[in-house]
Amino acid sequence: MRNFLLIILVNLFLLSGEFLLNPQDADAKVKDFRQLKSSHFIISYSPEVKRPYVTEVKKKAEKFYREITQEFHLVRDELWLWDNRAKIFIAENREEYLDNFNCPNWSSACVNYREKRIYTYPDQKDFISTLAHELTHIVFREYVGRQILPLWLDEGMAMYTETKFSDSRYKNYSSQIKKKIKNNSFIPFDELTTINARVLGEKPSSYVDTFYLQSFSLINFLIENYKKHRFSQLLWNYKNESDIKKALSKTYYQLNNLEDLEERWKNYYLK
Repeated sequence: MRNFLLIILVNLFLLSGEFLLNPQDADAKVKDFRQLKSSHFIISYSPEVKRPYVTEVKKKAEKFYREITQEFHLVRDELWLWDNRAKIFIAENREEYLDNFNCPNWSSACVNYREKRIYTYPDQKDFISTLAHELTHIVFREYVGRQILPLWLDEGMAMYTETKFSDSRYKNYSSQIKKKIKNNSFIPFDELTTINARVLGEKPSSYVDTFYLQSFSLINFLIENYKKHRFSQLLWNYKNESDIKKALSKTYYQLNNLEDLEERWKNYYLK
């Protein structure tokens, strides 16, 4: 639960546009950091951080990069090679993390999506789940070619990959969503699809929790019910369309509107 709430806080804070780390300021503070490079990542870390931990982060980052790209067929024009590699910065401890990177004091990691940068500190139990989640955001934004995305799609995909490739609270989610459908306590789809980060940030935690659960369940429904290749086609159509609703109807001929999507989603989880 703690990891899930931190992910919500980090994403709402960053996606609302209230926080963007200045890469130049951060780089000036890590000039004495050591580096470990891989095919798609450059990891800068405090000399006090144990090398085996950094090596494990490198392995997981490469694993998630490959799995996320393959899972959704997110082929981009520019691969993360050489100077275009993503960067992970690992401070010695929480104090150095907050001092060096200007991250929120309640956070365990923070992300600059545009610059493909992740900032954190070592030996956190839930960091691997957070890494899978945030890398999905970065790769998906790069694939689509824009930063402002439908929040349900963006967060739903990140929760889907986090759940599939790491330890997530949503491993046994179906009973939760089934209960919300039966109790009519889910968010109507015409509302769900209009929510942005700023609006969600003003909602109570119970509503935010439902939003994430429902967004994840919707992505899972589209993939499981209509197969993975169709979902990849949806992402391709959205990349070339400015409207997600048009991309949905173009991909799934049975889904002519949000009412159809909501009804089929409910029937899927109630069966």
